[in-house]
Amino acid sequence: MAHWADVSMTSQMTILAPSSSPSIFSGADTEARCPMCRTPTSAAPNSALASQLSSKYSLAYQSRAAEEATDEDPNAGSIETLTLCIGNSQKLISPTPDSAHNMHQWNFFVRPSRTDIIASVEIQLHPTFRPPQVTLSEPPFEIRRKGWGYFVITTHVILKRGWSWVSEDAVEVPFRNDGAKAKLPLDWTLDFDGFEGKGSMGRCRLKVRKEGRAERRQREREDRAEDGRWEVEMVNDEDEDDDDEEDDEDYEDDD
Repeated sequence: MAHWADVSMTSQMTILAPSSSPSIFSGADTEARCPMCRTPTSAAPNSALASQLSSKYSLAYQSRAAEEATDEDPNAGSIETLTLCIGNSQKLISPTPDSAHNMHQWNFFVRPSRTDIIASVEIQLHPTFRPPQVTLSEPPFEIRRKGWGYFVITTHVILKRGWSWVSEDAVEVPFRNDGAKAKLPLDWTLDFDGFEGKGSMGRCRLKVRKEGRAERRQREREDRAEDGRWEVEMVNDEDEDDDDEEDDEDYEDDD
Protein backbone atom coordinates (compact mmCIF):
# COMPACT_ATOMS: atom_id res chain seq x y z
CA MET A 1 0.00 0.00 0.00
CA ALA A 2 1.29 3.50 -0.86
CA HIS A 3 1.36 5.71 2.20
CA TRP A 4 1.11 9.48 2.12
CA ALA A 5 4.54 9.59 3.81
CA ASP A 6 6.13 8.03 0.73
CA VAL A 7 5.60 11.05 -1.49
CA SER A 8 7.46 14.36 -1.64
CA MET A 9 8.00 15.69 1.87
CA THR A 10 8.80 19.37 1.34
CA SER A 11 6.93 22.20 -0.27
CA GLN A 12 8.17 25.38 -1.87
CA MET A 13 9.22 28.07 0.57
CA THR A 14 6.76 30.94 0.89
CA ILE A 15 8.35 34.37 1.41
CA LEU A 16 6.62 36.50 4.04
CA ALA A 17 7.27 39.56 6.15
CA PRO A 18 9.26 38.72 9.30
CA SER A 19 7.07 38.00 12.32
CA SER A 20 7.59 36.89 15.90
CA SER A 21 6.23 33.38 15.46
CA PRO A 22 5.74 30.82 12.67
CA SER A 23 2.29 30.95 11.16
CA ILE A 24 0.85 27.45 10.92
CA PHE A 25 -0.42 26.22 7.58
CA SER A 26 -4.18 26.16 7.27
CA GLY A 27 -6.16 22.94 7.01
CA ALA A 28 -6.07 23.19 3.21
CA ASP A 29 -2.29 22.81 3.37
CA THR A 30 -2.34 19.66 5.48
CA GLU A 31 -1.66 16.46 3.53
CA ALA A 32 -3.83 13.42 4.18
CA ARG A 33 -4.96 10.26 2.42
CA CYS A 34 -8.31 9.97 0.71
CA PRO A 35 -10.37 7.44 2.72
CA MET A 36 -11.54 5.79 -0.52
CA CYS A 37 -8.70 5.78 -3.06
CA ARG A 38 -5.88 6.32 -0.51
CA THR A 39 -4.05 8.83 -2.72
CA PRO A 40 -2.40 11.89 -1.11
CA THR A 41 -4.51 15.03 -1.07
CA SER A 42 -4.14 18.52 0.37
CA ALA A 43 -7.89 18.99 0.84
CA ALA A 44 -9.24 19.76 4.28
CA PRO A 45 -11.36 17.08 6.03
CA ASN A 46 -15.05 17.25 5.10
CA SER A 47 -17.24 15.43 7.61
CA ALA A 48 -20.41 15.86 5.53
CA LEU A 49 -18.82 14.31 2.45
CA ALA A 50 -17.34 11.52 4.58
CA SER A 51 -20.83 10.69 5.85
CA GLN A 52 -22.19 10.58 2.29
CA LEU A 53 -19.39 8.29 1.13
CA SER A 54 -19.88 6.03 4.13
CA SER A 55 -23.58 5.67 3.31
CA LYS A 56 -23.18 5.21 -0.43
CA TYR A 57 -20.14 2.91 -0.36
CA SER A 58 -20.52 1.25 3.02
CA LEU A 59 -18.56 -1.93 2.25
CA ALA A 60 -15.63 -0.11 0.61
CA TYR A 61 -15.62 2.49 3.38
CA GLN A 62 -15.48 -0.16 6.09
CA SER A 63 -12.70 -1.98 4.24
CA ARG A 64 -10.62 1.19 4.01
CA ALA A 65 -11.27 1.94 7.69
CA ALA A 66 -10.04 -1.55 8.60
CA GLU A 67 -6.85 -0.97 6.58
CA GLU A 68 -6.28 2.34 8.37
CA ALA A 69 -6.67 0.63 11.74
CA THR A 70 -4.16 -2.05 10.69
CA ASP A 71 -1.69 0.64 9.62
CA GLU A 72 -1.79 2.29 13.05
CA ASP A 73 0.75 -0.07 14.61
CA PRO A 74 1.97 1.36 17.96
CA ASN A 75 5.36 -0.21 17.27
CA ALA A 76 5.71 1.58 13.95
CA GLY A 77 7.02 5.09 13.47
CA SER A 78 4.76 8.01 12.63
CA ILE A 79 5.11 10.97 10.26
CA GLU A 80 4.24 14.48 11.42
CA THR A 81 4.26 17.90 9.79
CA LEU A 82 6.45 20.71 11.08
CA THR A 83 6.14 24.33 10.01
CA LEU A 84 9.47 26.15 10.02
CA CYS A 85 10.28 29.80 9.39
CA ILE A 86 13.80 30.96 8.57
CA GLY A 87 14.74 34.55 7.83
CA ASN A 88 15.90 37.89 9.15
CA SER A 89 14.62 41.26 10.22
CA GLN A 90 16.78 44.36 9.95
CA LYS A 91 16.97 48.08 10.52
CA LEU A 92 19.38 50.81 9.47
CA ILE A 93 21.68 52.20 12.16
CA SER A 94 24.09 55.13 12.31
CA PRO A 95 27.72 54.14 11.79
CA THR A 96 30.08 54.52 14.74
CA PRO A 97 33.79 55.44 14.68
CA ASP A 98 34.80 51.84 15.39
CA SER A 99 32.43 50.38 12.77
CA ALA A 100 32.00 53.00 10.08
CA HIS A 101 30.73 50.54 7.46
CA ASN A 102 28.21 48.68 9.61
CA MET A 103 24.89 50.24 8.64
CA HIS A 104 22.58 47.24 9.22
CA GLN A 105 21.53 45.67 12.49
CA TRP A 106 19.91 42.35 11.71
CA ASN A 107 18.31 39.48 13.57
CA PHE A 108 18.58 36.04 12.01
CA PHE A 109 16.14 33.41 13.25
CA VAL A 110 14.92 29.85 12.83
CA ARG A 111 11.40 29.43 14.22
CA PRO A 112 9.87 25.95 14.17
CA SER A 113 6.25 25.37 15.12
CA ARG A 114 7.53 22.77 17.60
CA THR A 115 10.60 23.48 19.68
CA ASP A 116 10.28 20.45 21.97
CA ILE A 117 11.80 18.12 19.35
CA ILE A 118 14.68 20.45 18.37
CA ALA A 119 18.03 19.56 19.96
CA SER A 120 19.99 22.49 18.55
CA VAL A 121 20.46 24.87 15.64
CA GLU A 122 23.94 25.39 14.21
CA ILE A 123 24.48 28.71 12.43
CA GLN A 124 27.43 29.29 10.08
CA LEU A 125 28.15 32.99 9.50
CA HIS A 126 30.60 34.73 7.19
CA PRO A 127 34.20 34.02 8.32
CA THR A 128 34.72 37.71 9.14
CA PHE A 129 32.36 37.37 12.12
CA ARG A 130 33.69 36.29 15.50
CA PRO A 131 32.80 33.59 16.25
CA PRO A 132 31.80 32.49 12.73
CA GLN A 133 29.82 29.50 14.03
CA VAL A 134 27.13 29.65 16.69
CA THR A 135 25.23 26.72 18.23
CA LEU A 136 21.92 27.41 19.97
CA SER A 137 20.63 24.60 22.19
CA GLU A 138 17.35 26.15 23.31
CA PRO A 139 14.79 28.59 21.90
CA PRO A 140 14.65 31.25 20.76
CA PHE A 141 16.97 30.19 17.93
CA GLU A 142 17.97 33.72 17.04
CA ILE A 143 21.09 35.88 16.87
CA ARG A 144 21.65 39.62 16.42
CA ARG A 145 24.58 41.11 14.54
CA LYS A 146 25.71 44.28 12.77
CA GLY A 147 27.13 44.39 9.26
CA TRP A 148 27.39 46.22 5.98
CA GLY A 149 26.53 43.54 3.39
CA TYR A 150 24.47 40.44 2.81
CA PHE A 151 25.68 36.85 2.56
CA VAL A 152 24.35 33.31 2.73
CA ILE A 153 23.86 31.88 6.23
CA THR A 154 24.01 28.09 6.41
CA THR A 155 22.15 26.46 9.28
CA HIS A 156 21.71 22.89 10.47
CA VAL A 157 18.56 22.11 12.41
CA ILE A 158 19.18 19.04 14.58
CA LEU A 159 16.35 16.99 16.02
CA LYS A 160 16.39 15.23 19.37
CA ARG A 161 17.06 11.51 19.56
CA GLY A 162 14.05 9.51 18.46
CA TRP A 163 13.21 11.92 15.63
CA SER A 164 14.47 12.22 12.05
CA TRP A 165 13.83 14.43 9.04
CA VAL A 166 11.98 12.91 6.09
CA SER A 167 14.14 14.62 3.49
CA GLU A 168 16.80 13.62 1.00
CA ASP A 169 18.88 16.59 2.21
CA ALA A 170 19.03 15.37 5.81
CA VAL A 171 22.15 13.64 7.13
CA GLU A 172 23.12 11.72 10.24
CA VAL A 173 24.37 13.54 13.33
CA PRO A 174 28.06 12.77 13.93
CA PHE A 175 28.89 10.52 16.90
CA ARG A 176 25.26 9.49 17.53
CA ASN A 177 25.68 6.24 15.60
CA ASP A 178 21.93 5.64 15.43
CA GLY A 179 21.46 5.90 11.66
CA ALA A 180 18.79 8.59 12.03
CA LYS A 181 18.96 11.50 9.57
CA ALA A 182 18.31 14.13 12.21
CA LYS A 183 20.42 16.97 10.80
CA LEU A 184 18.85 19.17 8.12
CA PRO A 185 20.83 21.91 6.28
CA LEU A 186 19.03 25.12 5.37
CA ASP A 187 20.42 28.21 3.62
CA TRP A 188 19.19 31.78 3.93
CA THR A 189 20.51 34.89 2.18
CA LEU A 190 20.27 37.98 4.37
CA ASP A 191 17.57 40.32 3.07
CA PHE A 192 17.91 44.06 3.66
CA ASP A 193 15.40 45.21 1.04
CA GLY A 194 12.29 43.11 1.47
CA PHE A 195 9.02 44.47 2.84
CA GLU A 196 10.12 48.11 2.85
CA GLY A 197 13.54 47.32 4.23
CA LYS A 198 12.32 45.28 7.19
CA GLY A 199 13.71 41.96 5.93
CA SER A 200 11.80 38.78 5.16
CA MET A 201 11.38 35.15 6.11
CA GLY A 202 10.67 31.91 4.31
CA ARG A 203 7.99 29.59 5.59
CA CYS A 204 8.09 25.93 4.65
CA ARG A 205 6.37 22.74 5.62
CA LEU A 206 8.65 19.82 6.50
CA LYS A 207 8.07 16.23 7.50
CA VAL A 208 9.56 14.62 10.60
CA ARG A 209 9.41 10.99 11.65
CA LYS A 210 8.99 9.81 15.22
CA GLU A 211 10.50 6.42 15.92
CA GLY A 212 8.18 3.57 16.93
CA ARG A 213 8.23 1.67 20.20
CA ALA A 214 10.21 -1.22 18.76
CA GLU A 215 12.80 1.16 17.33
CA ARG A 216 13.07 3.03 20.61
CA ARG A 217 13.58 -0.17 22.60
CA GLN A 218 16.27 -1.29 20.15
CA ARG A 219 18.02 2.08 20.34
CA GLU A 220 17.90 2.06 24.14
CA ARG A 221 19.41 -1.45 24.20
CA GLU A 222 22.20 -0.32 21.90
CA ASP A 223 22.79 2.77 24.05
CA ARG A 224 23.10 0.65 27.18
CA ALA A 225 25.47 -1.74 25.40
CA GLU A 226 27.56 1.20 24.21
CA ASP A 227 27.65 2.65 27.74
CA GLY A 228 28.79 -0.76 29.03
CA ARG A 229 31.59 -0.93 26.47
CA TRP A 230 32.65 2.58 27.42
CA GLU A 231 32.77 1.67 31.12
CA VAL A 232 34.87 -1.41 30.35
CA GLU A 233 37.28 0.69 28.31
CA MET A 234 37.53 3.21 31.15
CA VAL A 235 38.28 0.43 33.67
CA ASN A 236 40.92 -1.07 31.37
CA ASP A 237 42.55 2.33 30.97
CA GLU A 238 42.65 2.79 34.75
CA ASP A 239 44.20 -0.69 35.19
CA GLU A 240 46.86 0.14 32.63
CA ASP A 241 47.63 3.39 34.44
CA ASP A 242 47.99 1.50 37.74
CA ASP A 243 50.33 -1.00 36.09
CA ASP A 244 52.42 1.85 34.69
CA GLU A 245 52.69 3.42 38.16
CA GLU A 246 53.78 0.09 39.70
CA ASP A 247 56.41 -0.31 37.00
CA ASP A 248 57.72 3.17 37.77
CA GLU A 249 57.91 2.34 41.49
CA ASP A 250 59.80 -0.90 40.75
CA TYR A 251 62.22 1.02 38.59
CA GLU A 252 62.82 3.54 41.38
CA ASP A 253 63.41 0.70 43.92
CA ASP A 254 66.04 -0.83 41.63
CA ASP A 255 67.90 2.45 41.71
